[in-house]
Amino acid sequence: MRSLVLLPAFAAMCSVQAQQIDGYRYWFDDDAAGAVTTTVGATDELTLSTTWPTGSMAPGYHRVSFQFRDTNGEWSAPGTRPFVRSAHDIVGYRYWVNDDFGTLTSGSVGPAQTADLNALIDPGTLTRDYNTVTIQFRDADGEWSVPKTSVFVLNSGLVNGYQYWIDDDIANSQSGSIGPAGVVDLIADLPTGVPNGYHLFTIRFSGANGSWSVPLTAEFSAVLSTPELPGITDLLLFPNPATDQLGLRLTTDQARTLQLEVLDLSGAVVADLRSWGVSGSTYRNWDISGLAAGSYLLRISDETGSWSTRFMKQ
Repeated sequence: MRSLVLLPAFAAMCSVQAQQIDGYRYWFDDDAAGAVTTTVGATDELTLSTTWPTGSMAPGYHRVSFQFRDTNGEWSAPGTRPFVRSAHDIVGYRYWVNDDFGTLTSGSVGPAQTADLNALIDPGTLTRDYNTVTIQFRDADGEWSVPKTSVFVLNSGLVNGYQYWIDDDIANSQSGSIGPAGVVDLIADLPTGVPNGYHLFTIRFSGANGSWSVPLTAEFSAVLSTPELPGITDLLLFPNPATDQLGLRLTTDQARTLQLEVLDLSGAVVADLRSWGVSGSTYRNWDISGLAAGSYLLRISDETGSWSTRFMKQ
C-alpha cells in the first residue's frame, strides 16, 4: 500500500442523442469543492486507469468519488470507492476461509510479490462444495487493508443433474439428468405459454456428492402471438440481452419460410440472418458476435407480413 491509489474505472454514457464522454472529475472524502477535472478526447467509452495523488492525506481509510461528463456538459451519477492510504510497503498478509476466523493463517510478502492462495489453502480441511476465502494485507505501519472475499469451489464430483425455474418460481422448477460431457438445451426445454414480456431464467447443476452449483441466470423475452404474422405463436428470444449467440424459438401452424434481419434503431439493416424454414415448434441460434454492443431490432417477415422485436447486444 503506497501513497498513490490506482483506480481502474469504466464508464459508458448514453442518451437519446448518443452523447460521447469528454471529461471526468474526482475528489476525496466527500470534498466535492476540491474536485479535479480532466478533459479527454470525445469517446463512446472511456476506460480510466490512472494514479491520483494522495501524498497529503493522513494514513488510514479514505474515499474517492468520480463522475464522467458528456459532450452536452452533463455529469453522470457519482461513483465512490473506499481505499487505504499508507506511506509504507506491504509486508504481510492473512486469510481465513468460510468466515471462520479460527482458520486464520498469516504470512510475509514483499511489495512486488504475490500471495498464491491456490497454493496456500489446504483443501483437506474444506467441504466438497462452495467455500469462501477472505484475505487482508498488512503494511509496515501494522495497518490492515480492507478484507476482500472470493468464492471458490472444491471439486464436488462429476455433474449428474440440473434444475431450472422461471422468474424465481422455484416451487415449479424442472429437473433432469445429465452426464459430465452432456449438454442441456435450454431454449428447447423452456415451457410454452410464458406471459408476454421479459423473464428471468435460472439454472443450477448438481454434483455426484449431492451438492449444487451457484445458480446461473439469464433474461429472455416472450411474445404469445404476432398479429402481423398470423399463425406464429409462443416466440422466445433467448437470451435477451445477448452476447455472442441469439436464440429464437417459435411455433407455427404450418410450414413456412421466414426472412430474418437485424436492424439498428434508425431502421437500417446491419445483419442479414437470411431465410429460416420453420414447421411446428422450431428453434435456432445465430452468431451475433460481430455486432457492436447496443440496442437492435430483430425483424421477421414472410409473404403475410412483417414483425419486429427489440433486443440488446452486450
